[in-house]
Amino acid sequence: MENTTKGKFRQESRLIGGLILIVIGAALLLRNAGFPLPYWLFSWPVILILIGLYNGVKHKFASNTWIILIAIGSFFLFDRVMDLSLQPYFWPIAIIAAGVIFIVRPDKSYRNKFNGFEKKNDPENYSFDSSKIETVANDSFTNDSSDYLTINSVFSGVNRAVVSKNFRGGKATCIFGGADIDFSQAEIQGKAEINLEVVFGGIKLVIPPHWTVINEIDGMFHGVDDKRKISNLIANNPEKILLLKGSVVFGGVDIKSY
Repeated sequence: MENTTKGKFRQESRLIGGLILIVIGAALLLRNAGFPLPYWLFSWPVILILIGLYNGVKHKFASNTWIILIAIGSFFLFDRVMDLSLQPYFWPIAIIAAGVIFIVRPDKSYRNKFNGFEKKNDPENYSFDSSKIETVANDSFTNDSSDYLTINSVFSGVNRAVVSKNFRGGKATCIFGGADIDFSQAEIQGKAEINLEVVFGGIKLVIPPHWTVINEIDGMFHGVDDKRKISNLIANNPEKILLLKGSVVFGGVDIKSY
């Protein structure tokens, strides 16, 4: 039943993506044929809004990435259509919005992702410790011994060294920011899932060479670069699996091993 539901939703997201491409192609065809269309219809803010819409549909509107993309695109589109010269106010508004996100965002938004992961470990028994989340202003790494990782990087950089011997997963969100996450001293039992949400930012992951990494990250104008040596990939342990999920828009993820 679960596979059927996932397959149905995958078809729906492909349908939405196909319809968006058809609309774009039809608009270009009409413009080239001399049909009068608004000039702003072919601007980059509209493209950003369409990417955000597709991203929201693809992830069931569960992440914040689609909201950010649509908000940025709408801001600059409104500026172009109304000719109000709002661009000088973009960064102050963006910083205010980032502060609001930090205040109102629930701490346990990601916990349900682990419910079907390892049923014998109930995520509700895990208490979130806000002291684990901190922004590092230098090159040092902050040790994190918790089994669940949570990183929020907005206009900042975070360096985190995971030292848990029973790492189960977590979530990292980077908006106009970055994060370096070092798993070289961590251990996983079975499978662990990390959800990465990156918008105009980047994440670097240092993975033990014997872990198997499964990449299911998608997005737009992004890159996921696995820089591990081929010899390390051959020696991967199928009993230690790190599953990467989420979306990256105008950003990248680097995977390394030492």
